[in-house]
Amino acid sequence: MKATTRKATMKKLVAGLCLAVLAAGPAMALDMTPFQIGFGGANAQLFPPETMVMGLRLNLVASENQDMMGLDLGIWSKSVKMDALQVNLVNLVEADFDGINVGLFNQMGSVSGLQAGLFNHVRYDINGVQAGVFNRADDVNGLQIGLINRTVSLRGIQVGLVNLLEEGPLTFFPIVNAAF
Repeated sequence: MKATTRKATMKKLVAGLCLAVLAAGPAMALDMTPFQIGFGGANAQLFPPETMVMGLRLNLVASENQDMMGLDLGIWSKSVKMDALQVNLVNLVEADFDGINVGLFNQMGSVSGLQAGLFNHVRYDINGVQAGVFNRADDVNGLQIGLINRTVSLRGIQVGLVNLLEEGPLTFFPIVNAAF
């Protein structure tokens, strides 16, 4: 009885892999895929980094794609541009991120939406909410909530123990700082 169950399981596994291969062919021809699995970065994933992911990306260890749209889950994620719900331990987006980003370490070019984590760094501007232990952005349009918040310019509110605003009426103010 066990041998029959194993054969049936193997047949299902082989059939599933065949379907994945058939789906991958057209995706590679279009430079887009609805599904990506990353095992170890750009050299160890189903599709090359140039392939756009529109759907689900699972970062078992790490994935790297130029463009990502959809749901991004796992350990380590890297993209140039992303429109997604992103939940990883480490999130790296070189340029624009739109959506919700959650992780221990988050580094983005610019953000529109929500960024939440222990350490959040936005190189340019954030339009939305940044929440974490340490938040850093050059230009904040919205809300920073954290233990330490730092920005160059602010059109919004900072809530935290240490609030630093380089170009503002108050460059340091604890608990709540605001500029409009």
